[in-house]
Amino acid sequence: MDHSPKIIIPDANLRDIGGKKTQTGLEVKTGYLFRSGHLSELEKEDFNQFKNLQLKTIIDLRRPSEMEKYPTPNLEEVETLNFSVSSDDNEFAVAANFLNGEQLPTEITGKIIEKYFKNSVTEKVDSYIPVFESLTNPDNFPLLFHCVAGKDRTGIVSAFLLGILDVDESVIIEDYLLTNKLREKEMRLKEKQIRDHLVETNENGSEKLIEERMEIAQSLLYAKENFITSVFDEVKKSFGTWDSFRLNGLKISDERVKELKNFLLTD
Repeated sequence: MDHSPKIIIPDANLRDIGGKKTQTGLEVKTGYLFRSGHLSELEKEDFNQFKNLQLKTIIDLRRPSEMEKYPTPNLEEVETLNFSVSSDDNEFAVAANFLNGEQLPTEITGKIIEKYFKNSVTEKVDSYIPVFESLTNPDNFPLLFHCVAGKDRTGIVSAFLLGILDVDESVIIEDYLLTNKLREKEMRLKEKQIRDHLVETNENGSEKLIEERMEIAQSLLYAKENFITSVFDEVKKSFGTWDSFRLNGLKISDERVKELKNFLLTD
């Protein structure tokens, strides 16, 4: 099976999520659904590629403060829908602020990221319902959804969507981990900056403390397989099947998913 990623703008982590085979042997059409990180720093050539996608809709998953810091290019013909799926004070957001130089609370650990992924299926699933109300409507296609890095919030939405479309979980994992390859240079640089900052501000000279903070930083910077597999585990634990999660968690009706599959899947 050919699950080759359709990478369009590597620096923006922008890719077509089509081209993936479902477990029933069908294929997700290309040219209709895209995922990315923020789009505020596109070079001219990349911006032209972005325009050539001829998008009808952009779903922005970020918090207002992130939208202000990294504004999405304004295209008259594109409708932008803002659905923040995480609050400013959740543990993930607090930990993420550490990457921007803020003090990291001692109770934050790398496990908090996995918890964030699990909660997206249960406690926080309501925040994804309006996202999927728009994302599963073919009238909104071609459509792009994104966050800042195109890794976690975008990765969760992509996993939900591909799971609903019956794409194998191993393929969903590959899709999630691809961020590490596309953003490797940027993440290595950020990792070095964080380590240098920790060394400079480490008054008691504790190497152990630096390594603990670096472990957290790496969890925030990199896509890790256990994060996305925790979504699969929680879907099975709380709902039993992807189909039950689709109907009872995301509130996507049988009629809507049938319409979506008829539009998006091909032989």
